[in-house]
Amino acid sequence: MAKSVIRRRLYVVNVPPSIPAEKLYEKLAEAVRSGYAEIAIRGGKAYIEIVGTDAQIKESWMRLRTVLSQLWSLHMLRTTREAAIESIVGEAGRTFPPEALVYALRLRGYAAQLSSDKQLLRTDAPPEEVVALARSIAEVLDEVRFRLRGSAAKKMVAALAAGLGVEPERVIEAGLRLRVLEEAEDGIRLREEWRRGLRKLALLLRPGALENLGEGEGHGQAEASEEKRQ
Repeated sequence: MAKSVIRRRLYVVNVPPSIPAEKLYEKLAEAVRSGYAEIAIRGGKAYIEIVGTDAQIKESWMRLRTVLSQLWSLHMLRTTREAAIESIVGEAGRTFPPEALVYALRLRGYAAQLSSDKQLLRTDAPPEEVVALARSIAEVLDEVRFRLRGSAAKKMVAALAAGLGVEPERVIEAGLRLRVLEEAEDGIRLREEWRRGLRKLALLLRPGALENLGEGEGHGQAEASEEKRQ
């Protein structure tokens, strides 16, 4: 059996200045897939020396490029107030509905909107807050997935629970009381378009949060029809 050839490869890359050095070390080290690597950060650059087989070095470099892209996107969120949803997913380690994140941020008092293709978030919220809310939304969705039917109902409850910092059960109870939600044979469903329901529940759960929501995006009727078909 032929032995794998061990090689040594040095990569020098620019790193975002707003990301703390300890986080850079952690993220870059996690991406490396070889038995040995050395990482040094100085002068706005990372020096990454990887020792391993060609396959290990290739895989490590692909993972490093992905991590660096995510880190630069978070840097842009801090400096230019926009970031790719994919980068937020990578940092949060969870998927989430982008629209739920937008409304959760608005409920916290931040400006937030999505690009027309829903691939880019624009907000004045700190990156740490954005990532924390994204994780919280994903956790709420895990919690309510067997109680609620339809993606819009789950999205509404997750946005409210994460944005207002309340338990999902409290949101569901309020929704049933206001008849925004209703009990059905297969679970709890929305009775109306989710953004309209979200505004009603925000007014009940925390009246002061309503002024941060702004106007709806005009997709209400289409989503309501889609929800009825689920």
